[in-house]
Amino acid sequence: MDVISELVADALRQARLVRKCLDAKAIPLLDPRRRMFAVDISRRIANREIVNEAFLRDLEAFIVLVGDEVDEGTSFAWRGHEHDPDCGYAIPVRTDRAAAFRILLDEMVDLATAVEAALDAAEAYTVANALFEK
Repeated sequence: MDVISELVADALRQARLVRKCLDAKAIPLLDPRRRMFAVDISRRIANREIVNEAFLRDLEAFIVLVGDEVDEGTSFAWRGHEHDPDCGYAIPVRTDRAAAFRILLDEMVDLATAVEAALDAAEAYTVANALFEK
């Protein structure tokens, strides 16, 4: 049971970080139609309603929306090597808006992973106990 508590604590810690990113940076930048979705996620985090499948499903849907925002604000520039201009690499160039969403995106993916781990650990605990009861 201690492992489950640690995983839930990790998810709560990450959720606090996501909420700060949402409230401080992302929500003001979102279109009004998407803003309500982000406000709902922030509210659920504030109420500690995050370790459930419904929250995970909504978080994953919001991750897709934020990923689209990042993609829309990202272009690529070619950086050639100093001595061989035919050899080089492409680097992403993001608008300030896309850069803010990129930070949020990374944190939300970490949150989704933490919630999945907590849910899976709790399910494993239930399954293991059911095996011992037989």
